[in-house]
Amino acid sequence: MKNFKKNIWLIFVVAFLSPFDSVAQVKLDLPVFPVPSLSAFTPPVIKAMGFDKMNGLDLNVQTKPAGTYRTDFAAGTSMLGGSGTLLADVAKLNEKGVETVFLFNVFDFWGTVVVKADGPIKTLKHLEGRTIAAALPTTNYALFRYFATRAGVDLSKVEVQSSPVPGLVPMAVLGRVDGVQMWEPAHTVITYENNKFRGLDIVSNWKKETGFPALPYLGVAAHKDWVEANGDLILKLYKTYKAATNFILQNPEKAAKIISDSSKGKLKKNVLISLIKSDRLGINMYWGNKYPDANKAVFKAAMEIKYLKKMPSSKIAYSGP
Repeated sequence: MKNFKKNIWLIFVVAFLSPFDSVAQVKLDLPVFPVPSLSAFTPPVIKAMGFDKMNGLDLNVQTKPAGTYRTDFAAGTSMLGGSGTLLADVAKLNEKGVETVFLFNVFDFWGTVVVKADGPIKTLKHLEGRTIAAALPTTNYALFRYFATRAGVDLSKVEVQSSPVPGLVPMAVLGRVDGVQMWEPAHTVITYENNKFRGLDIVSNWKKETGFPALPYLGVAAHKDWVEANGDLILKLYKTYKAATNFILQNPEKAAKIISDSSKGKLKKNVLISLIKSDRLGINMYWGNKYPDANKAVFKAAMEIKYLKKMPSSKIAYSGP
């Protein structure tokens, strides 16, 4: 009778355990940029929906300012980076002798220059002789320089004022410059439900000129040593992010609330819903080396604007399991 009661109790406990309790979870530190970075969108969804635990992980999301993030990643203090860009955190670091790998892409590149809707600037070429504000150290600005050059803009004729990323929207609102180079979610924040501003088209010619379905930009990167030692975790991490990006695209209202709550109101729910439903968010998940020709095109663009000195090895992009 005693054994019978013991077995009944065990069955009861197992029946009411969380579905994740019986799975051995590996803890991973995952540093990311703070809001409003796009890389700050997926972690709160992952944690709120338990996508990491579903895949045998327990992600410890660490929000770090961009400067601290990049210093720690370059030094190897952080071996894994949730705000990893193909150019700054992989190609550039490898050029400096720091071996890092672009594991997988989460967001394709999207950027713009926001101008007054009723102003004289209609195309990128019209920026000549005028002043714009931009976050100069960012890879988004670096790629903007490439696209502007391709559009025939003489950048020596454009006065550029440096601004930190959080200052880009205020610069546009104050109107002290003719345009502001920015990306999402800042673009949607400033243009949502008003007709005061509009963004110049920058990236549409990429697919026309190259024929590539992707413009590799922002995802997850890691040090080569970590990659070689943690092949099994990389697939779990990919599946975790894939579940989160699918959820965001398929449930914009729920995802927007999770992201808005995590931002403590800095990003409004309705603004996020509008962004997720647009084509500007750029969610496009694939292994780092799925589109090697697209990677090479990005590297060539970086070389044209002297962001990179030479063509990186294809080995800096992960091919998947």
